[in-house]
Amino acid sequence: MTEEVRLIIVGFGVVARSLAGSLEARGEEFRRTRGIDFHLVAAVDSKSAAIDRNGLDVRELLRRKEETGRVGRRHLPATEIIEDTEADILVELTPANPLDAEPGMTHLKSAIKASKHVVTANKMPLAHEYPSLMASAESRGVQVRYSACVGAGLPILDFGDACAVSEPLLKVEGVLNATSNFVLSRMESDSSSFPEALEEAKKLGYAESNPWLDVDGVDSAAKIVIIANHTLKKSLTLKDVAIVEGIRRISPSRVKALREEGKKVRMVASVERRPEVRVLELPGGDPLSIDGACNVVKFHCKYSGERVVSGPAAGGVTTSSAVMRDLLRVGASIEGS
Repeated sequence: MTEEVRLIIVGFGVVARSLAGSLEARGEEFRRTRGIDFHLVAAVDSKSAAIDRNGLDVRELLRRKEETGRVGRRHLPATEIIEDTEADILVELTPANPLDAEPGMTHLKSAIKASKHVVTANKMPLAHEYPSLMASAESRGVQVRYSACVGAGLPILDFGDACAVSEPLLKVEGVLNATSNFVLSRMESDSSSFPEALEEAKKLGYAESNPWLDVDGVDSAAKIVIIANHTLKKSLTLKDVAIVEGIRRISPSRVKALREEGKKVRMVASVERRPEVRVLELPGGDPLSIDGACNVVKFHCKYSGERVVSGPAAGGVTTSSAVMRDLLRVGASIEGS
């Protein structure tokens, strides 16, 4: 027996299209092995919307988006669709806005108010109002899942949860922005200038629509807030993070001099007493000196010492895999209720 789980996807960029493709390709697998029958009942992009309460034709939806740049033929407000469409889960995948977290913030609040579960890869609403959003979700009896907000497909939050099962966590520090790490790695490996390395990151699809969020430390700050709140049970917002330094002023000469000393420069976010983002000069053997479009996080455990998780953390496919992981978890809870 399978449980029908109805989805609304708001924001239909690279991650959403990858997710929709996976839902279509793996639908039979999920019905057979998980007892979950996902139905995409609404999709919204910046220009249009498509709604079918019996389930959209995902192949046709993806074809239309590819050919026209739109998911539907008319525009409808996302909040209206979230509030009025019968669905179980809102999948919120709009771009991150560091100023006020909109429109994602309104989307999350609308879904929670309508007693819909939320799965999101948009970190900024959580970075701005994590404590109040989670309290609202708890009061309405719904889940908010956000593993894709930190580390893309890398299960950083799950790893931290596992570390915290048997002992207190004293500190968390990590390289949390894959774009910046790619840029610094390119500057080290082939003596690229900062603008050259950043341009390559854009071409490869690693950089956000606004790359300065990456290189100036704002993206890392948002992620360390989420990690601190989730794993260390703090109640922080983005305003609590001290961004000491980003990477845009790092020169090739500094990178070269450090390389000759066997060191690397990395942008590291950390939280112990207070969260901060700063550039550090690290020994080449330090786990935080990882290369490429990767993330790495050290969890400092009270008794067992450092525990490290690392891996690739950029791109639509890896991010959509984390969204799928969260969807399956929420779907399982609906199926089991």
